[in-house]
Amino acid sequence: MNRQEAERIYDSGRETVIEKLLSFAAHIRKLEQSIAALTRNSSNSSRSPSSDPPGIKKAKKKAKSNRKQGGQPGHKGRNRKLLPIEEMDKIHDIYPERCEHCRNPLSETLINPFAKPVRHQVFDLPVIVPFKEEYRCHSLLCHCGHSTAALLPEHVAHSNFGPRTHAAIAYLASVHRVTRRGIAEIMQTLFGIGISTGAACNAAERVSNACMPVVGAIKQYVASALTLNIDETGWKDQGQRRYLWTFVAPQAVLFHVSPSRGAKVLRKVLGDTFAGIITSDDHSAYASYHKNGLRQLCWAHIIRKLKALKDDRSSPQAYCFARHMLLDIEAIFSQWHAFQVSGGSREQLLLDTLPMREKMHDFCIIFRYSTDRKVQTRTQRLLDNWQNLYTFLEYEGVQPTNNAAKRAIRPAVQWRKICFGSQSETGEQFTGRLLTVVRTCQLHSINVFEFLTKLVKASFSAKQHLPALPLSLPN
Repeated sequence: MNRQEAERIYDSGRETVIEKLLSFAAHIRKLEQSIAALTRNSSNSSRSPSSDPPGIKKAKKKAKSNRKQGGQPGHKGRNRKLLPIEEMDKIHDIYPERCEHCRNPLSETLINPFAKPVRHQVFDLPVIVPFKEEYRCHSLLCHCGHSTAALLPEHVAHSNFGPRTHAAIAYLASVHRVTRRGIAEIMQTLFGIGISTGAACNAAERVSNACMPVVGAIKQYVASALTLNIDETGWKDQGQRRYLWTFVAPQAVLFHVSPSRGAKVLRKVLGDTFAGIITSDDHSAYASYHKNGLRQLCWAHIIRKLKALKDDRSSPQAYCFARHMLLDIEAIFSQWHAFQVSGGSREQLLLDTLPMREKMHDFCIIFRYSTDRKVQTRTQRLLDNWQNLYTFLEYEGVQPTNNAAKRAIRPAVQWRKICFGSQSETGEQFTGRLLTVVRTCQLHSINVFEFLTKLVKASFSAKQHLPALPLSLPN
């Protein structure tokens, strides 16, 4: 717009000027929102660090030292420990042929009794040959003239592939996120077992069904846990929106795929009520479900939102509010980290953090009626959830962030990016059940492959005992 156009608008009357100013104001607000969106990064939003643009300031690197890379002088090296001789499959005794000093030939009988042999152990994979068995069901002719054919034994009647093959397929799919086509290639190349992609899918489904009893036990344990970290992330089923929920208890992790992100999923998994403490973000489903129970809001989410409010600089009030809140939060967490390192009583911790907590509450009261709508929203959310902000200061075993659930759900997010979700309800069940069993086994340092093998054996034959996980229900 030039001066002549501005004068023409001014001369056209009061209403035209007001209408034009309002139009400009709306356009400015839209531009401000666009600029604010450009400032979003992993430090002030839920974006991952890998999505940060090149211009984002990273954490300050330490000053470059003059030391060379690698182990420093005096550093104790970490080498592979030698196994006992009894565990070796083969031992090779090597003797020198000549003296390195005078070059005279040496005999094995001239062993130095004061020098122990230098031991060097080599580990290699054996040539993998699959174990192949054939079962022949014969028919016998009775005196009455009737011919009776034998039936296959129960443990082999389910499939052409044994429990360890089933476990390997499920392990590759759920832990290493290998596609079904990739699994078929690995089975052929490494193990010498030819298998189609359809047979691999059927084997994965059998393992999923075999996991049902263990998943049921884990669900029962999670529903009665004293503390629980919960999070959810997007999932797909044939392109349709789904949500992958994770429930992290001290001794188990449960995954559940659902089309809903609402409180009904929590009621389905945990029951109508939950007696423990839930740590989560401020998603409304948690407040709706656990409104009369103890909760802990994730401080990592709160800090990121305050940083976004500060970085947006939408108004002086927004910057001032966010800056002072972040300073007090930093002071509280300094006290928290000192408590974790040196110990002490929680009563003293509550007294030490009381001034900062009261100051933050006063700030929220003052800025609740700010002219900046973002500040109004943030202060109201904080005040509404004030009783859920400091549970970690009072109760043992409660962390101030939801990092436990974030770490548990990360492999599932990586899996989603590779496979783009599920293609059927059976695939959804496989995802939830296998992630549950795998993550819980890893939590207890249990060999996942061997545990899955035992599960398949138990599902193939009633004579096999179902393996159990070390889950102790609280009193």
